[in-house]
Amino acid sequence: MLTRLKPRIKALAASTVFAYGPEDFVARLRKCGVLPGATLVVHSSWLAHNGFRGKPSDMVRALKSAVGNDGLLVMTSMPYHNISSAEWLARNKLLDVRRTPSMMGLLSEAFRRSEGVVRSLSVTHPLLAWGSEAASFLAGHGDTDRPFGATSPFARMLERNALILGIDAPFATFTFTHFVEDMLAETLPVPLYEASMMSGRVVDQDGNEHVQTVRVLATAANKARREHRLVERLLADGTLHTGRIGRTALTWLRAADVVQAAHTLVAEGRHFFDPPAHQE
Repeated sequence: MLTRLKPRIKALAASTVFAYGPEDFVARLRKCGVLPGATLVVHSSWLAHNGFRGKPSDMVRALKSAVGNDGLLVMTSMPYHNISSAEWLARNKLLDVRRTPSMMGLLSEAFRRSEGVVRSLSVTHPLLAWGSEAASFLAGHGDTDRPFGATSPFARMLERNALILGIDAPFATFTFTHFVEDMLAETLPVPLYEASMMSGRVVDQDGNEHVQTVRVLATAANKARREHRLVERLLADGTLHTGRIGRTALTWLRAADVVQAAHTLVAEGRHFFDPPAHQE
C-alpha cells in the first residue's frame, strides 16, 4: 500500500508544498547571478514532480525572460545520448540542424523548437542559442576540427563571462570542461584526442549538406579523467554553488572559475587526469 502511495504523495507535495511558477523561477535565477543581459549556459534534466508549475516550454520562456533580449541563452543539443561522439560518427547518421532532435533532455528540445533559436553546425556538439548576437556566437562552429577548441563557441563562453547552470543536472554534465581540457591539452599525461579524425554529415538551415572532419576525445583521456579533483578545487574556492527551488536542484558557477581552478591544479601538480600507470 505504501509503495503505491509514494508516487501520489510526491506528486501532491510537488504541486503544493514544493510548487513554484515561472516568476518564482526567475527570482531564484536572479539570486544565482543571472541578470538581464547575461550569457547563461544551461544543462538540464526534466524530472517528474520537480515542482515547476508548467511545461518545459514555460521554463524555456522563463529562462529567456531572465536573460532578456540583450542577453544570450545557450544549451547543448547533441543528437545522441549515452554513447561517445566517436560512436555517433561511426553510425554515419545525418545531423539536420532544422529537424534532428536534441537528446539532451526535454528542456533542451523545447528550447530547440522555440522561437528565435539558432543551432550551430557542429556535427558532434551542436549548441543552441537565443538572444543578442546568437548567430555570431555560434558562427564558425562547423569550421573547426575541435568542437570545443579555442575558436569554438565554448571559448566565447569564457570571453562573455558566462554563468553555467545545471537544472537537476550535476557539474559532470557541463560540456565546458572539455574546452578547459583542450586549453590544457599539452599538460595532460595522455593525448586528449584520438590520433585519427572522423567525419560526419550535417545539414544547415538552408538545407545544404556538409561533411565535417573532426577530432574526437580519446578513450585513454576518458579513462584518465579524474573530474572529482576539479570539483573539490571549485568547492574549496567557493565558486561552485548549489541550491534548490521547489524539488529542483540547481548547480551553478562561472566559466572563468572552471578555468582558474584547472590552472591551479596543474600548477600545484595535482592534475585532474592520471597518467596511464595510475589508472584503475
